[in-house]
Amino acid sequence: MTWLPPRPMLALLLALLPLGPVAAQEVFDCVIEPSLTLRLGSPLTGIVAAIEAERGDFVQRGQVVARLESSVEEASLALARARALSNAEIEARRARQDQQRSELGRAARLHERSVVSTQRLEELRANVQIAASEVGLAELNRRMAALEVSRAEALLEQRTIRSPVTGVVTGRNLGPGEYIHFDNFILSVAQMDPLHVETFLPVRLHGQVRLGTVATVRPDPPVGGSFTAEIRVMDEVFDAASGTFGVRLSLPNPNRVLPGGVRCKVEFGTAAPVAPPAPAPLPTARR
Repeated sequence: MTWLPPRPMLALLLALLPLGPVAAQEVFDCVIEPSLTLRLGSPLTGIVAAIEAERGDFVQRGQVVARLESSVEEASLALARARALSNAEIEARRARQDQQRSELGRAARLHERSVVSTQRLEELRANVQIAASEVGLAELNRRMAALEVSRAEALLEQRTIRSPVTGVVTGRNLGPGEYIHFDNFILSVAQMDPLHVETFLPVRLHGQVRLGTVATVRPDPPVGGSFTAEIRVMDEVFDAASGTFGVRLSLPNPNRVLPGGVRCKVEFGTAAPVAPPAPAPLPTARR
């Protein structure tokens, strides 16, 4: 009979066995980058009227960062709102309808006494129907005016440039008075939460790391610190020349502790990291 050690001793022996290559805390070079870097342009061409954010400003998603010249669109919106708020046409048509109904009522009573001819009575009935149609047309025009307000607001909104992400303005390409067209942009914005950690691993680790694997990222000095990141992307096509494959990790950065464009080391199979203290907040965009 084969002798087996007691269960506590067996667990201790297993713990002392050498770990696999990833658990052995291999370290690989990496780069920390913004998860998105966007160049904000405009769907329309025109003159830049105002820039409301500068390089280094922190902007929220949906915040206005620039405006194009929009005096014509603003005037069109004011005109559409005036039409949509006016009840004059509907009230005039309803007054005309009430008048036609009154005439028809009087004619009907006189027709019973043979004072008004049947032909005249039919004419007045037709006038009442026409008046009712005119009231319906006036109400339709009112609804169309409300839709025109929505259209004018959309046209004006197209000349308002908003940041699609929460991040930091990394550069300004145009200023007030310059012409924006489809081939250029006004501002560039980098999304800093989360950050992407890009690294290349040897192909021998392809079966040992997978989506969701947690690693420790250590930025190079002077940033320093230790952070937890999770694999979100793994290349399925290897680089035959170097014998590596690309991996992207997602690194949460809610307090904007880490900048982008930092070299780092990524380490698998390590203990929980400890982050350095948070820096002073970045300046916010001018309003």
